[in-house]
Amino acid sequence: MTLLVAAGVTVLSLWITTGLRFKSDRSDLIDPSLPWQLRYAEFKEKFPRWDDAVVVVDLGEDEASRGRGERFIAGLEARLRADGGFGAVTAGFAREEMPAGLLLTQPTERVRAVVEELRRVGPVLSAAGLEQLLGLSQLAGTSMPAEQREGLRGLLERIAAAGESAERGEVVPSVLGMERGKGFERLVTGSGRLATVLVSLGGAEGGDGATVGSVAAERAVNSRGERIAALRGHIEAVRSEEGLGGVEAGVTGVPVLESDETALSMRDATIASSLSLGLIAVLMLVAYRGVVVPLLSVASLLMGMAWSFAWATVSVGHLQLLSVTFASMLLGLGIDVAIHIVARLELVHADHGRLRDAVEQTFRGVGPGIVTASLTVAFASASMALTGFAGVGEMGIIAAGGIVLCTVSIMTCLPAMLVLLRRPEKSLRTHEGGESRGFMGGLGAAYHRRPRAVLAGAAAVLCGAGVLGAAVRYDPDLQKLVPSSTESVVWQNRLEADDARSVWHAVVLARDMTEARELTGRLRGLAEVSEVGGAGMLVVPEVELEERRGLLASLPDVASMRSIGEDAEDRPGAERAAVLRRGAEQLARRWKDVDAGVSGAAERVAGLRDEGLTAALGRYRVDRAELMDQIAELRGAAVPGLEALPTALREQFEGAGGAVLLRVYPRASEGGEGVLSPARLNGFARAVLGAAPSATGPAIQIYESSRLISGAYLQAGVYALVTIVLLLLVDFGMTRSGAGDAACALLPVLAGAVLMLAVMELVDVPLNFANMIVLPLMIGVGVGCGVHVVRRWRLQPGDEPPGLAGGSGRAITLTTLTTVIGFAAMMTGEHRGIWSLGFVMSVGLTAVWVVSVFVLPSVLKLRAGAGAGGGAAAHGA
Repeated sequence: MTLLVAAGVTVLSLWITTGLRFKSDRSDLIDPSLPWQLRYAEFKEKFPRWDDAVVVVDLGEDEASRGRGERFIAGLEARLRADGGFGAVTAGFAREEMPAGLLLTQPTERVRAVVEELRRVGPVLSAAGLEQLLGLSQLAGTSMPAEQREGLRGLLERIAAAGESAERGEVVPSVLGMERGKGFERLVTGSGRLATVLVSLGGAEGGDGATVGSVAAERAVNSRGERIAALRGHIEAVRSEEGLGGVEAGVTGVPVLESDETALSMRDATIASSLSLGLIAVLMLVAYRGVVVPLLSVASLLMGMAWSFAWATVSVGHLQLLSVTFASMLLGLGIDVAIHIVARLELVHADHGRLRDAVEQTFRGVGPGIVTASLTVAFASASMALTGFAGVGEMGIIAAGGIVLCTVSIMTCLPAMLVLLRRPEKSLRTHEGGESRGFMGGLGAAYHRRPRAVLAGAAAVLCGAGVLGAAVRYDPDLQKLVPSSTESVVWQNRLEADDARSVWHAVVLARDMTEARELTGRLRGLAEVSEVGGAGMLVVPEVELEERRGLLASLPDVASMRSIGEDAEDRPGAERAAVLRRGAEQLARRWKDVDAGVSGAAERVAGLRDEGLTAALGRYRVDRAELMDQIAELRGAAVPGLEALPTALREQFEGAGGAVLLRVYPRASEGGEGVLSPARLNGFARAVLGAAPSATGPAIQIYESSRLISGAYLQAGVYALVTIVLLLLVDFGMTRSGAGDAACALLPVLAGAVLMLAVMELVDVPLNFANMIVLPLMIGVGVGCGVHVVRRWRLQPGDEPPGLAGGSGRAITLTTLTTVIGFAAMMTGEHRGIWSLGFVMSVGLTAVWVVSVFVLPSVLKLRAGAGAGGGAAAHGA
C-alpha cells in the first residue's frame, strides 16, 4: 500500500512538473518594490526596446570588406523583417534624413577625415565638365602617388559603368560615387569598424512587457531564448550566401548575455544531475557490494526527486540561475538518508528473525538523527526566504521542501521495498560487532588516545585558516561567470575594446533636453566616466564644438564655384562627348605601360558610344551639384535637436512622455579590470549616483543588487545559524548538557567553514553571485555530520572512537562522499558560477567531514572524561 500510494504521488508529481518554467532576467530575482528597481522598471516602460539584441558586424578596413559587410547587413535585415517572430529591426537610417550638423557630434578625428576627403575633390569643384576633369588628370602625368592613381582608375571605371548602363537603358549610376551620400547610414562604432543592428525580440506577442511573475512573462522569457537562437540561425543563413562566408558577425546585448548564461547553466545543471546520479549509484554498488540495495535506494530517492520538482512547480512555479542547481544538490543530500538506514540495518538485521523488527530497531537508533539532520537542512534553507533577495528565497523554499520530501520518500519507500523482497537478508550485508562496531580499526582508536594534542593541533590550523579566510571578498563581476568563449561575451568584449562602450553602463532619464544638457555636463566631469551617449551626443562641449566648426569652415566656399564652366554646358553634346573620348584615349596610351588597371579603364571609356558618354557627362553635372550642396550644408551646420534626428536615432534617445535618455559609459581601466570588477563598478556607480541620484541601467542594477545579495546571504547565514541552534537545543534538551551537545554538533560546520574560506583564498576563488549561497547551505548541510556523531555518542559514550562506532563513522563518510559527489558534479560545467558553487561546497563538506572524524571525537572524549557525557541515562536516552 505504501508503494502504491508513493507511485501514484510520483505520477501526479510528474504531471504537475510539466508546468515548471525558467526565468533568466536577474531583475526578477529581487523585490520589484525597491526604489532602484522602480527606476529600472520606469526605464523599461518608457523605452520598450531596452532589451534589443545587438547584432555586431565587422566591416573590415578595405572597401571590398565593407562592401561584403553592407551586403551582409542588407541580407540579414531582409530576412529578419520577413520573419514574424521579431519586432522592429534597426540597421541604420536613410542618409537624406540625416542633418548635416550630426557630423558635429562625432569625434573630432572623424570630422577631420570627412573634411580631408572633401578637400580632395577640389578638381571636381573647379571642373564644370567631366571632359575638363579628365584634362586635369592629364596634367598630373604618370608619376602621381598610388592613392591618386587608384582614384583615377576608380573614376574611369565609374564613367565606363555609367555609360554602359545608359547604353543598356538602365539607371545611370553616380560618376563621383555619390551613392555614398544616399541609401543608408549604418549604426557604427566610433572607429567605423563595427556596425550594429538592433533587433527587437518582442515580436508580435508583445515581448517581455508582461507583468513580472506572470505566466505571460515567463513564456516571453522562454520564447526570447528561442528568438535569439532563430536570430543566430538567420546570421548563419546569410553567411552561407556566396561571397559572405568570411564576414564576421555575432549577437550580444544584455538579454543575449543573460539568455546565453541561462542556457549554459541549465545545460550544466542537467549534466551535473545526471553525472551525480550515476556516480552515486556506482559508489553504492561498490560500497554495498551488491545491486539490489543500491537500486532500491536510488529508486526511493528518484521518487522523492519527482515530488521535489512538483513542489518547486507548486510553491514557486519556475527555476532560475540559483535554484536550477537544486536537483544535483538534493541527489547528494537525499541519498544520505538511505545510507544511514542501510548502514544500521547491516549491523542489526542478523539479530532479528524478521526484517520488520530490524527496521524498527534501526529507526529507533538512527531515525532521530536522520530527522534532525534533515530538519536542520530544511530549516536552514527555509530561513533564506526571510531575506530581501527573492532569488535566494526561492532557492530556500524549493530546497527546504525538497529535502523533507526526499527524506519522507526514502524513510517510507526503502523499508517497504526491502520488506517485500523474498530474501532481504541475502541483499543486505552483515557486519560483525553490532552497534558497537568500531571505525577505522586500530587507527581510529589510536589518534584519539591523545585528545588534547589533537585539539591543540586543530586549533593552530584553524587560527592560520582564519587569517587566510578573512581575506576572501565578494566579486560582483557577472561576466566572469560565463566562459569568455561564449559568443555574446566575445562580441561584447569586441564592442568595448573598439570604442569603450560597454553594455554594462548606466542610464539616466531627463525630463527634457534642457535637463539633459545639465546632467550631461555634470556626468562628463566625473573621472570615472568616459562618455555620455544617447541624447548626450547632442551636447557637444564648446571647445570641441568650436574646433569641429573650424574644420568644416575650412571647406571650400562653393557659392562662387557654381557658375564655373556654365558656358561649356551650352556646347553640343556630341562635341563634348568627342572631347571626353579623346581624353580617355590619351590616358589609355599614356598609362598602357605603366598601369594596366588605369589603361584598361580608360579604354572602356573610349569605347563608349556618344549616347553613353553624354549620359556620363550629364550624371557628372548632377553629382557635382549634389557635392556642392553637401559642402555648403556642412559649412553652415549646427548641432541638431531631437526633432531633427532620423527616426531610428530619435527612438533611441526619446521615450514615452518625452523622456530623454542618457547612456553613461565607464572609463577604461588602466589595469585591465573588467567593467563589473569591484574596483571599477563600485567607484563608477557611486560617482554616477552622486551626480544623478535617479540613475539606473545595467551597471547600477548590478551594483545595487550586489550589495543586496551579499547582505542577504549573510542575513540568510545568520538566520540559518540561529534556527539550527534553536532546533538543536529543542532536540538535545534545554539543559547545560544539551547546550554542550548542540555546540559540539555545530563545531564541524563552523570549523569547516573557516577551512573552506582559507582554501578559497589559497586557490583564488572569490565569493560570487552563485557560490555565496554556501553560507546558509554549509550550516544546514554540514551540521548533519555533527548531529549523527553527537547522537551516537549520547547512546554509547564509551565507544572508540567516540560517536563514530556502530556504523556511524562509515555512514557519515559515505553520506559526505555522496553529498560531495552531488556538488562536485557541478564542476564539470562551463558556467563559472555553478563550477565555483560545486568547488566551494565540495571543499567545505570535505572539511566538515575531517573535523567530524578527526577533531569532534576528541572533544567528546574530553567531555566524557570530565563527566559531561554521563552515558545514556544522563542524557535521558
